[in-house]
Amino acid sequence: MKTSSLLLLSTQLMGSTAFAPASLGNQRASSKLFAAGGPPQYDKIDAVLREAEVLSKGSVMLHIDSDTPIEYKPGHVLALEIENVESGDDKNNADAIANGGWMRGPYTVSRATENSLDILIKVVGDKSKILSEAKSGTPLKFGGKFKVPIVEGIQKDDTKRVVFISTGTGVGPCVGAIEEALKDESFPPIELCASYRNAVEIVYSDYLDELQTKNPGRFSWKAIVTSETGRLSATEKNLEAIAAAEDLGLNDTHYHLIGNGQLVSEFKAGLDKAGVPKGKVTVEMYFNHKAAPNDDVIDRIA
Repeated sequence: MKTSSLLLLSTQLMGSTAFAPASLGNQRASSKLFAAGGPPQYDKIDAVLREAEVLSKGSVMLHIDSDTPIEYKPGHVLALEIENVESGDDKNNADAIANGGWMRGPYTVSRATENSLDILIKVVGDKSKILSEAKSGTPLKFGGKFKVPIVEGIQKDDTKRVVFISTGTGVGPCVGAIEEALKDESFPPIELCASYRNAVEIVYSDYLDELQTKNPGRFSWKAIVTSETGRLSATEKNLEAIAAAEDLGLNDTHYHLIGNGQLVSEFKAGLDKAGVPKGKVTVEMYFNHKAAPNDDVIDRIA
């Protein structure tokens, strides 16, 4: 694998600040991901696409199978590759050539079993379009195990409430983490606040309603449609959706923020300003990393 292609993937993978607690020092990676002082390395695992399932407008769940036993959890980030595809993006094409003809990019695991992965993607560019249109049986490769799984990063023994705040396809790993957490009777109650631009983009509405009905007091959720009500942080009224009960203190709630970089940055800063301990806030940015946080929004969250 050439250095130039490794550096490109390194930039892509680090661009997704996948489940970094407020301090990056708590991130973990498998022993084979990094050469000493260099870019990430990973062993490649052969796989096949079982189905590219459209869940809502622009959101596609990739169901991937492998004969090789694997150990992934919701929130892990991996490198996913697809073979011999011409992209309209020169950078994608150059990296694919350097990688033996395989286009690749970093993606977050939504669910996993010993021989399968689910990865929810947003169809926004060449790479995601190619993956979303791939036929069942298409050969894939994946590898690497970057960042900390969502549930693993939550200290359940000193947490009374967990709040997931997501935008777009950030809901995918949240749903997988919720499914995992609900298997543990000792896990604190979870609230999911999933934000979308338009109602047609909402993912898993019926399924999440079913989970809520089957798990009263342990799981609840709501969708925020920004084209109708504005962003979650737009008004004090909107923020009531994640308000804690009066008997809960700043140390009692764990917040996981995932998706749009501006939302993540603003909520992270607002929660910090409010006095929420850094260890109670974990984050993953998918895009919009360079957007400047709005001070008024930060004050409103605080």
